Amino acid sequence: MHSVAAIFISPVKSLSLEQPASVTVGHSGIAEDRRFHLVDAGGRLLTQRQEGRLVLVKAQYSAESEVLTLQFPDGSRVAGPTDSGDALTTVIWGRQVSGREVTGPWSEALSGFCGSPVRLVKSDNPGESYDEYPISLLSQASIDLLGEQPTSGRKFEGRRFRPNFLIDGCSPNEEDSWLGGVVRIGPELRLRLVAPDPRCAVTTLDPETGQRDFDVPRLLLSYRPSDRAPYLGVYGAVETTGTVSVGDAVELVEGPAGR
Repeated sequence: MHSVAAIFISPVKSLSLEQPASVTVGHSGIAEDRRFHLVDAGGRLLTQRQEGRLVLVKAQYSAESEVLTLQFPDGSRVAGPTDSGDALTTVIWGRQVSGREVTGPWSEALSGFCGSPVRLVKSDNPGESYDEYPISLLSQASIDLLGEQPTSGRKFEGRRFRPNFLIDGCSPNEEDSWLGGVVRIGPELRLRLVAPDPRCAVTTLDPETGQRDFDVPRLLLSYRPSDRAPYLGVYGAVETTGTVSVGDAVELVEGPAGR
């Protein structure tokens, strides 16, 4: 049986991942996931691609109270309500994402940590700070196959790939065969799987330290050649909302067209 092995969310895009036991998924994704993002002094999106150490900052966010907490590796902490300031528009994977700078201690604390000006931005609509689509899925078997490649010599963690749902019970890269179809996760959530997930330089970083330690995109291309990008896992669009918990069943309920 296919099932949910782990759930990963990050309230602030590119910060450390949380692993909740259960989440509620709306049409724009998980309410607490990627609710915020960071921009540099020029208003450009700032992620682990530019600043790998961001993974050392832990974030917790309550969508109900709109309270955000950031915990830095030196033990310092900032917390409070996320009040809105100046309007900003950020380009995220070619999309224009509207939002507002969050007033308070956030930007100063993040700037001090990064050593350069950083602003915390809250998107106007929940879930808009994702890369291409609201939900990402990846099977543990696909990760295991990656680690079994002759030039690998290591075991990779699911956190390195930052999926929303890590799936057990699959054959390697089985999720690719679901593209174009619909999966049900838990009793209610239905996702239409719409695109393969391209893997970037973030996967070269140790998820514990943020330091570059292995060229994962190159390894992927060595046995999954592609003219466009190294792919691992799939993206989904939400057709029916619902709550998902670790251990919930994952079932392909509508196959890809023509299959």
